[in-house]
Amino acid sequence: MDITVLREEITSVDDQIIRLIGTRQQIAGRIARVKYSKEAPIRDEGRRQEVLEHAFNRAVEEKIDPRSVRQIFEILIEMSEERQHECIGEGDLP
Repeated sequence: MDITVLREEITSVDDQIIRLIGTRQQIAGRIARVKYSKEAPIRDEGRRQEVLEHAFNRAVEEKIDPRSVRQIFEILIEMSEERQHECIGEGDLP
């Protein structure tokens, strides 16, 4: 197989990952709305640990480096928290 074809496959997967991150960010914005209405804090340490543990365990199941996957999810969580702060700060909430 030609390396160009394989690289195109990687690019396609990368595009899917970016779309999914965008979807995750949109959901984070909706979560901000719920948290705001319940006067809940943006950061939920229990949920954060739950997400990181789930990602770690799924990585182990998939035979992917779980530490690296955990780092990626730490970044995703930070992005979600930033998005929630943006939604509240921008007045995107009702």
